[in-house]
Amino acid sequence: MEHSGQKKNCYEETLTHLAAILAKHFADPRIVGTDIRDSLMQALASYVCYPHSLRAVERIPEEQRISMMRNLLAPYEQRPWAQTNWILVRLWRGCGFGYRYTRLPHLLKTKPEDANLPSLQKPCPSTLLQRHMADLLCSDREMAPSFLNSVLNQLNWAFSEFIGMIQEIQQAAERLERNFVDSRQLKVCATCFDLSVSLLRVLEMTVTLAPEIFLDWTRPSSELLLRRLAQLLNQVLNRVTAERNLFDRVVNLRLPGLESVDHYPILVAVTGILVRLLVDTDFQGAQRATAVLLADPCFQLRSIQYLLSHPEPSGSGMPSPSTDKKHFSLQSYSDYISQEELAKVEQMLGHLSEESKQAAASTLPTSEEDLCPICYAHPISAVFKPCSHKSCKACINQHLMNNKDCFFCKATITGVDDYIKPATS
Repeated sequence: MEHSGQKKNCYEETLTHLAAILAKHFADPRIVGTDIRDSLMQALASYVCYPHSLRAVERIPEEQRISMMRNLLAPYEQRPWAQTNWILVRLWRGCGFGYRYTRLPHLLKTKPEDANLPSLQKPCPSTLLQRHMADLLCSDREMAPSFLNSVLNQLNWAFSEFIGMIQEIQQAAERLERNFVDSRQLKVCATCFDLSVSLLRVLEMTVTLAPEIFLDWTRPSSELLLRRLAQLLNQVLNRVTAERNLFDRVVNLRLPGLESVDHYPILVAVTGILVRLLVDTDFQGAQRATAVLLADPCFQLRSIQYLLSHPEPSGSGMPSPSTDKKHFSLQSYSDYISQEELAKVEQMLGHLSEESKQAAASTLPTSEEDLCPICYAHPISAVFKPCSHKSCKACINQHLMNNKDCFFCKATITGVDDYIKPATS
């Protein structure tokens, strides 16, 4: 027994030493060989997959753990970001909304014969490393917007590429002279979809661990980040939930290689973010998130209602196979989504329905001269110093990230004040 215990301690000590090496060197700028850097990144990614090796990462000195997380939270541009994002997702999987499965739930519904196939690795999230991530993002006010803007940029790219790919796949499938789709094209399409889902999960993790980054508007970039997030969430929802849309048609083709592409992975990830912003937060935060979501021109209440829609029975009392996918509902996945989670979605839907009615009743017609001259979507809300030109806050905040010159006169902007429209006599 004593020998067995010593052997176990030696094994754990070896794992911890290796974890320390990977944490220290996976982003070491002195290592210039691409193959070596990729190998170190892949090794670290493998380490966080399994409970024993993940615990070894948690046992390395705190300073090294924090340094590792800081490197993982560096902006995604100009580096291999997909593997980094995957590592962050592994640290979260098991904590997110409907994110505890070991097999993709929609596959078990459409292909029950796969129930006995080997499963995915069971979730083993790390609350310790999550806490380091939250502390870094909250304490470093430059790191948070830099990291999150890069995540939002990559999400916009990945989802746009995915939509472009499924358009090509649909067109190819409809051609009489060519009834097949190139397997490489299918692989790229599935990869873009999987990347979109994983990026959404990292955003869900961030919103959950550090909601103030989006909801505390005393932070310089919070309002802009929230507006960008709302815009992307609305775009994803509208693309995936529109009636008889392109997404539905491609999913229903059941093409080999696109098994991971379905409503469940992406809609559940989006729902997790919305629930964190609108339900699992304080009153002021929920009001801010609601106002930004409803103000986005792409917002459609129908997309939120879609999440809890019920299939309409056919004449035989059974759902029609051709329309089964049209009637996606979170309630159909009770094995993967808890009753508490479903109750929060119901609460969110009720809240947005009521707020939408109130907004429609209280909104006065906005004249063209009161609209932002840049986007024509939001009222003028900001005035620039010293030139006194105006726009909405979203446009000027986005502009100032890369350029300090006025849109109109090219004067250097030294400050931005709230714009209050003069009262008419």
